[in-house]
Amino acid sequence: MRVTGTAQRDAWVARTWPPVEEVRADLWSVPVPIPDNPLRYTLTYLLASDSKLVVVDPGWDTEAGWLALAEGLKTAGAAPADVTGIVVTHIHPDHHGLSARLRDASGAWIAMHPAERDSLMSLRWQAPRPPRVTWPG
Repeated sequence: MRVTGTAQRDAWVARTWPPVEEVRADLWSVPVPIPDNPLRYTLTYLLASDSKLVVVDPGWDTEAGWLALAEGLKTAGAAPADVTGIVVTHIHPDHHGLSARLRDASGAWIAMHPAERDSLMSLRWQAPRPPRVTWPG
């Protein structure tokens, strides 16, 4: 593996809060806080291409998480309303938590593996507001 962005790794080693970082052209890494967790944050990724902006794993659904995501988008020259797609790698709350809020702010589609989608119903009782999943196309 070749590290293309070092600021966030250096911050992790120093146990400081990492910056939003453009790790390569049109790929941004955004730290989004995880409440009461020794990991401190998850990394959300912003992928830009032409007029499309995709967010990968938007982060934990808290106000602090939303503000961190919005600030990361701003640093990358965008806003929540500019997001056209959301990719969820898996449905842990630190990856999928802000998906519904970001979709509501942007109208973006949400994509995830069908097995992850199918498991959402088993988690419905745990969520204060059940996520709505929409599919592109």
